Amino acid sequence: MDLFEYQGKQFFAAFGIPVSPGDVATSVDDAVAVAEGIASYPVVVKAQVQVGGRGKAGGIKLAGSAEEVGEHAAAILGMDIKGHTVERVWIEKASDIAEEYYASFTLDRSAKQHLGMLSAQGEWRSRRWRPPIPTPSPRSGSTPSTGSPRQRPEPGCRRPS
Repeated sequence: MDLFEYQGKQFFAAFGIPVSPGDVATSVDDAVAVAEGIASYPVVVKAQVQVGGRGKAGGIKLAGSAEEVGEHAAAILGMDIKGHTVERVWIEKASDIAEEYYASFTLDRSAKQHLGMLSAQGEWRSRRWRPPIPTPSPRSGSTPSTGSPRQRPEPGCRRPS
């Protein structure tokens, strides 16, 4: 399953997991209406594409007014980001981010198991930043029949302190 950010946030919200107030928009007018419905600025206008690098490509913008939301949405909708055309934007209340984490769950086809990766460095850094001496991201595999190996973390995995 490959979700857009807005689908993941809607899914989380449906199960009571806290997410920033927001909604998806497919036009400039819809984007402005969503921002006005949030009732306080700043908000973030975020391109919805299933590829990394949205921020560097100009697909994530902070807006301090309805006018700025309209300007950013007009610039982002229709934008091409690594071969993906932006057809939707997610508008959400801006957050004061103290810490950023990255979590990814995928299928390791060669090992025939699910693979979870976690990083305390955040999405951008975990995909782009490379330390001078390569160190693997903590990974943990599981299979549908055996579940998660909670009692035996992989080398490099550790519980947060």
